[in-house]
Amino acid sequence: MASTRRTLACLLVLCGLFGRAGIVQAAGSDLLDLSIEELANLRITTASRIEESLHGTPAAVFVITGDEIRRSGVTSIPEALRLAPGVEVARRSASEWSISMRGFNSDLSNKLLVLVDGRSVYSPLFAGVFWDVQDTLLEDIERIEVISGPGGTLWGANAVNGVINIITRRADATTGGYGEVLGGGEDRVIAGFRHGGTIGERVAARAYVKYVDRDSTEAASGDDAVDALRMARAGFRLDWEAAQADRFMVEGDVYEGRTDGIFDDTFTIGTLPAGTFRDEVELSGAFLVATWERKSGPDSDFRVQTYYDHTRRDIPNTYDERRDTIDLDFQHHLSPGERQDLLWGLNYRRSSDHIGNTTFATFTPASRTTHRYGGFLQDRIALLPERLFLTIGSKFGHNDYTGFEYQPNVRIAWHPDERQTLWSAVSRGVRIPSRLDDDLLLTIPLSAPGIPFPFYVVVNGSNQFESEKLLAYEAGYRLQAGKYLSFDIALFHNEYDDLLTNEPDAPIIVLVPPAPRIILPNHLDNNMKGESSGGTFFANWQPLTAWRLRLQYSYLRLDLETVAPSQDVSSPNMAGNSPRHQVAVHSFMDLPHAFELYSGLRYVDHLPNQEVDSYVAADVNVTWKFGPRSSVSLAVQNIFDDTHPEFEFGNGNLIERSAYLRLQWTF
Repeated sequence: MASTRRTLACLLVLCGLFGRAGIVQAAGSDLLDLSIEELANLRITTASRIEESLHGTPAAVFVITGDEIRRSGVTSIPEALRLAPGVEVARRSASEWSISMRGFNSDLSNKLLVLVDGRSVYSPLFAGVFWDVQDTLLEDIERIEVISGPGGTLWGANAVNGVINIITRRADATTGGYGEVLGGGEDRVIAGFRHGGTIGERVAARAYVKYVDRDSTEAASGDDAVDALRMARAGFRLDWEAAQADRFMVEGDVYEGRTDGIFDDTFTIGTLPAGTFRDEVELSGAFLVATWERKSGPDSDFRVQTYYDHTRRDIPNTYDERRDTIDLDFQHHLSPGERQDLLWGLNYRRSSDHIGNTTFATFTPASRTTHRYGGFLQDRIALLPERLFLTIGSKFGHNDYTGFEYQPNVRIAWHPDERQTLWSAVSRGVRIPSRLDDDLLLTIPLSAPGIPFPFYVVVNGSNQFESEKLLAYEAGYRLQAGKYLSFDIALFHNEYDDLLTNEPDAPIIVLVPPAPRIILPNHLDNNMKGESSGGTFFANWQPLTAWRLRLQYSYLRLDLETVAPSQDVSSPNMAGNSPRHQVAVHSFMDLPHAFELYSGLRYVDHLPNQEVDSYVAADVNVTWKFGPRSSVSLAVQNIFDDTHPEFEFGNGNLIERSAYLRLQWTF
């Protein structure tokens, strides 16, 4: 980790420079300082890629504020996502999470697009997110915007069931110094330091360092699961108000870490692994993002963003992936008429990888460069000024796997008065193939009693694999019932086609050296369809000035079936990977003598395909602000259970009760 240590030292020097340039203490907005009405009118950007009011957005939208993250005492971004209705969050180890929306949850969830300040963290290896490396100082997160439902019209392929955008605070909102130290049983050590300041009147910058050491979870057998995580990272952000019309932002991160694991010994075709050994997964990466925004007229603005992203993941005897991605995105917003709001844009992405293959996992070719490019157009038309709005648009794109794809969208929003919004939408989304779908040869060695020689399950990717497709119907209603109460309900019906199946081929018996063996080949195909229906409901209620309650509920019914000529009998069972019911209550309270209390209770329904029973979990976090710039917190998570599984019962790990003490200070 020498390169990371050098980077940390450089950033600490930069922190000192910013401090000498000028320090202004940032004033963060406190959750209970905002009324229910002000919460409903938060400005968001993810649903339409331009700033708009949450209350008037024609989509299923939820915002997790930075202060909710702080008060709840969560220690990771996946944990913070439990604060949003309808997000399926299942912890699988000290560092691994299965996260999805509206179904299809798995360790390879691939229908959810995740962004950090507009930068996609989706992996072209499997079309999903590696959550173990998605981290930053949680104190620097301004909000997390959660959009349930297709977002492909604006964000492109893979935004099938939802979009999550993690938005960090501007540098001028984090001037001064900040430090935190956390210690506990499961989160053994989390330490972070950030310093920022201004350079002249128009430039603000910050830099941070962070270290995380998480203990292993418990294996189903009761032994140590050997999955502990250690991660160091550092980053910076610079914001420059060049003039009234121009805004620039540059940010970057570098990280390096290890996770423990038990791995099979090397094997060859004809033999079985001689045993297992303990080793570490090596994780590292870096990214650099630059954004330019310009107000080019009273009714016109544009935005250009580019980023470079490098990742490496080396899993012993599995694969070693190095990936470099370059992305360029342009969007232009204008109002050609009094009743029109037009948005259009272009995007190009180039991703190159090199994969160190093993007998277990082989990607052919070992190196591949893919290109994605396209554009989008969306027009918001005021059919009745301030009352009735029609939004139409589509994304048009080209990828190296399936060629041309389109993702149209029609939305309508009606505001009977300033307190109510009714909306509906029809959208098409696609999940394009990944390296796993197209290029993977997976060989799984097995043995069985009574069979004197090994046999192998072999899964072959297919260059004929098509995009998975979705047609979504949505509707919703929001009501601001008064100063202290609001409701939001969103309903959906989804129709899926060309879903992934694993098709068995004829068994092969091999009698030639090095040993007799049986091969059970399979190939990937698109022979499944499905339908899902459900919705989310949440209510915000503030019974007292110093107390806010939120009730949230989500329902999902997902039915999958294969179509001829499929012989896959297992893929439809994926419908049982997601809970049908989820209920949560979150309470945020200010107490006398500068104390704050968060308490959360959540019910997660059973997962029949994973043989995981339903469970109820309770979390509590008490914070004492013992000075104007310092606080100490005591948090206890999973109060009701010593351990419980959240995914993969029997083969997975048990999530343990945990407690920690955290000290935070600003200067």
